[in-house]
Formats: sequence, C-alpha cells, structure tokens
Amino acid sequence: MPPAPVADVPPAAIADGVAPAKGWLLALIAARELQDAPAVPTAELARDAPQLCAAILRAVGSDAELDLPPLAARAGAMAGAGSPATAVAAVGLLRGALWEALRATMGALDAATTAALAERLAWVCDLVAVAAVSAQRGGEGDRAAFRVRDARDRSRPGTEGGASDADWRAAAGRFLADGRAFVLLALEVDDAARLLAAEPEAGALALARAQDAVRDELRPDDVLGREGDGRLWVVAAGLGASGGRALAERLADAVAAAATLRGAPLAISIGLAAAPVDGTDADALAAHADEALFAARAAGVPVV
Repeated sequence: MPPAPVADVPPAAIADGVAPAKGWLLALIAARELQDAPAVPTAELARDAPQLCAAILRAVGSDAELDLPPLAARAGAMAGAGSPATAVAAVGLLRGALWEALRATMGALDAATTAALAERLAWVCDLVAVAAVSAQRGGEGDRAAFRVRDARDRSRPGTEGGASDADWRAAAGRFLADGRAFVLLALEVDDAARLLAAEPEAGALALARAQDAVRDELRPDDVLGREGDGRLWVVAAGLGASGGRALAERLADAVAAAATLRGAPLAISIGLAAAPVDGTDADALAAHADEALFAARAAGVPVV
C-alpha cells in the first residue's frame, strides 16, 4: 500500500514553491564541477521548478492531488540531466530541498509525523523519478499529463520472489505464543525504486547482493522475509533491544560492504521493534519497526 498523505502540511508550504526550488538549484550547482555549473538551465528551472515543487507538496498532503502536471516528466531536463541516472540523482536532490523546506515551515515534529512525512515525500518523489526516467528514454513521460496512479506498481516494489511476508509473520506468531523474546527488524534499501528505474539490471544485482549480505549475517534460528525488491524483514530470536541494535548495525555494515552500484555502497535504513516491549502481536511490532525505519531515514542514520 502507498503511504498515507500527511494532512498536516501547511498551506504556506504548498503556496511557496520558490524556497525549495531555490534549494534545488543550489544543490544542483553544488553537485557539479565548477566548469560544469553552466549546464544547469537556470532560466527554465526558475520558471518551472516552483510549480513542480508546489505540486509535489500538494501530493504529499492529499491523495486528491496525485495527478501531477507534465512538469513531473520534465524534472530531469529541468535540472540539466542528460541521462536516466542523472535524472534520478536530480530528483534525489529535489527531495532533499523539499524536505528542508517542509521542516523549516512545519517546525518541530514528533517522531511519528516525521516518519510519515519522510515516507510520503519519498514515495511521491519516487514517482516523479519514474516519470523523469521515462521521459529520458522517450517513453510515457512524454504524455501530456503524468498520472501518478498509473505508476504505483512500478514505484512500490511488489511481493514476488523470496521468502514471503507470511513466513516472518508466522515466525513472530510462534515466538509470541511460546513467550520467547525476539526482535523484529524492518530493513529497506534507500532509494531502491529509483535505482531500479535508472539501472534495472545493475540495480537488481545490487539489491540481490544486499539481501545475500543480510542472510549471511543471520543465525540458523533467525527468519528472513522479503517484501519486494529492497525491503526485508528479520525475526531474530532471543535478542532484546540492545542485541537487536547490534545486529542491525552489523547488517547495515554488511550491506554497505557487499552491495555497491557504480562503486558507491548501498545505504539501508533499519527499524527495530522488541517483543513484547514494543508490541504483543505481529501487526503492532511491524508498525513500530516501520515507524522506526522511517525515523532513521529522516534522521540520516542507519538504525532507530
């Protein structure tokens, strides 16, 4: 399921697309070598980026705003991106600029709202990246309008292949019934959808290596479940919060060491829930672990 909209996005943030557009421009220039800075089409970006930013923020706040304008498909060209990979990178910088603008407008937030906001913004920006990559390849991004709903299946990984969601849930249920302490870890490779959109074959190989790296760190009694590309669940028996955190940190290090794309290590965000402290059924534990995962991503740290 796609993440729910965050209704708390204030009208002031949506009305002012200029601030994040400026932040995006500065980030794009900073990401280039000095001699390449003129390749950023500043006039086009200044004209169109505020509208794109406002549209994305409206989609963060409401499902009714999920029909993004044609500007979504032009995000790569607007940033001077010359390839699908650089278009994905440009949308990543846009996401960062939007996040900073949201935080500046909304002020201090509780952990749950921060996690929900980070997840929804990442999801909407994933869809913009899909549109931008499609346009770079001459595909459906050239349509007069880009419907976000048409891209949901491509931007949110499915559940085919690997251990099923039911496997880890069944294991959690058994441990709870037996009164055994355990931790549930929710793991997600950062920007997995954009990696696959930009480089399908290399991205899929990197994600497979990440999963193998996680599996190699687990014990025989641990259970590994896969919920689509780049999203995993681990049930680790006999561990409390401190032991679970140590395991999560080892998993993050193992993924960074084993899985790379174009020489850069994949980053993974991990959320932890300890039973029975954080929940007495699988759904409650999963919700707690997911909330911690998105808090970790929003804070820029691997584990919460």
